[in-house]
Amino acid sequence: MIRRCALAVLALALMPTSLAAQTTKPQRIVSLNLCTDQILIDLVPASRIRALSHVAADASVSSIVDRARNIRRVRGEAEEVLALDPDLVITTEFSTPTTVSMLERLGRRVVKIPFASDIAGVRDVVRRMAEAVGETGTGEAVIAKLDARLAALSTPPSGGPAPTAVIYQVNSIASASGTLEEEALRIAGFRNLATDLHLEPGGRVALEAIVANPPDLLVLSGPSDEYRTVVADSLAHPALKSVMRDRATLVVPWRHWLCGTPAVADAIEALAEARRSLGQRRPPA
Repeated sequence: MIRRCALAVLALALMPTSLAAQTTKPQRIVSLNLCTDQILIDLVPASRIRALSHVAADASVSSIVDRARNIRRVRGEAEEVLALDPDLVITTEFSTPTTVSMLERLGRRVVKIPFASDIAGVRDVVRRMAEAVGETGTGEAVIAKLDARLAALSTPPSGGPAPTAVIYQVNSIASASGTLEEEALRIAGFRNLATDLHLEPGGRVALEAIVANPPDLLVLSGPSDEYRTVVADSLAHPALKSVMRDRATLVVPWRHWLCGTPAVADAIEALAEARRSLGQRRPPA
């Protein structure tokens, strides 16, 4: 009888621990990708984040540099992640597959978040991450803030075709149809001219095509002389400079829309302001 009572007490003592492991919000979260970094930091306090990816501190691509400054950063090797003893690892699909595979084999909880290719996708990834970290209410608040910012944009002037825009990047890449960037242009009142420019594989567009059929607004992800690589030569080409002199140009830092996160609202607001500035004017043909 004493032995049975002892076993019963032990079982009761273990049960809460087991249930707690399933229901307690994760307290040692590691994010392995910039896109998950930028959402995670809006969902939980820094005290619950063991580490973010190393690029969270890169101002050219990260929108959370200041907020990530005092949080440890990792490069994604399995050994450094395991040393942090995480109770949740968040990453994106296809990111650091070797590390993810090892963590899963060792029984660590890993949640893989898809990339968002439109605003609906941004809402979806925020909800997925909020559920993973046990903060669904905070996730809905983040989404509500995004939706409120988009709803506050003034309606573009009507009475004619929408002005055209091209988002032109390093390596002569332009944003194709069905992308988050194209939806950002549409919400701001532009038509994505890149779809008319015969995009090559990988989304590249010949500089000659832009010179021959320039958009009303040329959108760059940084100053044309910012990149010191051969693949960025087209951004500093005299022919593109001539387009920039004749047509409106807007720099929208890549950190606002490199990932499908609520930070895309910053890009859309900048585009909407450029649309208001254009008004009904059209540059000469």
